[in-house]
Amino acid sequence: MSKELYQHFATEDIPFIDKGLEWLNQVEEHYAPILSPFINPHQVFILETLGNNRGIKVFSSTSYISSEYARVILAPDYFTPSLEDFEMTLLEIVYPSKFQQLTHSKILGTVLNRLGIDRKLFGDILVTEDKAQIIVDRRFTTLFQDGIQKISKLPVSLVERPFSDMIESKDEYQEKEVLVSSLRLDTFLSSILKLSRSQTSALVEKKLVQVNYHIVEKSDYPVKIGDLISVRRFGRIILLKENGQTKKDKKKLTVQLLLSK
Repeated sequence: MSKELYQHFATEDIPFIDKGLEWLNQVEEHYAPILSPFINPHQVFILETLGNNRGIKVFSSTSYISSEYARVILAPDYFTPSLEDFEMTLLEIVYPSKFQQLTHSKILGTVLNRLGIDRKLFGDILVTEDKAQIIVDRRFTTLFQDGIQKISKLPVSLVERPFSDMIESKDEYQEKEVLVSSLRLDTFLSSILKLSRSQTSALVEKKLVQVNYHIVEKSDYPVKIGDLISVRRFGRIILLKENGQTKKDKKKLTVQLLLSK
């Protein structure tokens, strides 16, 4: 069963697939739900695939709140969750915004480096011009509140808010039609980012490129429909669909772009 599943996913996904199968076994054994840590959308998709194969219900917190990272409940057929069951807290980062604006990267750096928190313990960091929020695992609310007193030299306090007060980040994707000669990662990025092949290969070699949240180190990695490609300092690209070929054998693609400002 596992080997059949593996062939549908990248090699990098195998450790997470194994963890997902372990969770499913626990649900079946105890006939009780299991709550995952915060996971990315690609991992949510993997759990949905695994759950469907085993007849186990898969509920994502993104059905209740709009976010990128989610917590997932794997459950027997009798279980119906509420938002409370996902055990998340929304913390607002209160700071003197008239002096300086907090950015996503500054907040993320503080949480990961100063606090040493595992990425699985928090979800999205939401930022607008004068507000910032972070979604965290409810069990660690106090750890976040006590451990983060400053971000980028600014004094901050973390205050619990209801999810009805959740802000929306301003990120907007732009849809675009592009022509590429190949779906090799370096060629694909070269066409979209308007860089030379040697420049995009260098980005890959420096481990600055991720596909579906995994660092990819091979320039000839084949990009597929649905892939999310993140390039540090350049932004994100989602390959939405292929639209045939030109007379000169170039592939016509529709992509979604969220380029870094």
